[in-house]
Amino acid sequence: MLRTIQARCQKQINSITANWYGTSTGSVIAAALLIQDKTDFNEAVQNVLDIYEFRSTSSINPLGAKHPERALHKILEENFGFLTLADMPKLAVVTCQKSDYATAVFQKNTDVNLADALKASCAVPGIFESITINGIDYVDGFLSAKNPSFLALENSGKNEDVILLSLGTGILREVDDIELQVRETHKICEELAAKKKFHYFRFNPRLIEAADDMQDTRLKNIFALKKDTENYLIEKRDRIDELVKLLNDI
Repeated sequence: MLRTIQARCQKQINSITANWYGTSTGSVIAAALLIQDKTDFNEAVQNVLDIYEFRSTSSINPLGAKHPERALHKILEENFGFLTLADMPKLAVVTCQKSDYATAVFQKNTDVNLADALKASCAVPGIFESITINGIDYVDGFLSAKNPSFLALENSGKNEDVILLSLGTGILREVDDIELQVRETHKICEELAAKKKFHYFRFNPRLIEAADDMQDTRLKNIFALKKDTENYLIEKRDRIDELVKLLNDI
């Protein structure tokens, strides 16, 4: 989706955006794009896709290991372990406390290693161990803020002249409490946009060909995810045109 938007923008997306909020996979993608600030944005997106396509299976279950988080942690440490959140001032990594699932956001004002924050944001209970940061245990942020759009809006400090772009990872076939929370966040942002006159865009493909299991990292399913997204972008062409016009006017 980002690559399609970038192809029609006159400026590099990462140069005209103020803040990137990401939960779980979204936090890793955001960090991976922002760290490539000297790279053409389309190339940066492709680099992220390459990592996902060719290394994601080993990240979920490396050689049948009893501790599947090891490969993911290795990737995060290799790419982000030398940075703190202070080095990434545009990035906000969303996670939640294990004790009560209260949302926690690691940003530039927190003295936290970036790799540790990303590990915490991806620590799905039952698959990955929780991550301890400054004496507090954290788990995957999807439990409290799978859609972090409202968090981003709350912390923007503005009520007008905001362009809020929200990208989902696909509409799941089965609706649980977390998916209901995602939809409620979308509804709140839509209502606030109409009331306060800011611009809100939400793109979240319906998965038709692809499986919606996060652990299905087969190449066949990755290609199906791409196909569903490409079809969705054709369907949403007019809405993307609206967004691109606003971005080109910045």
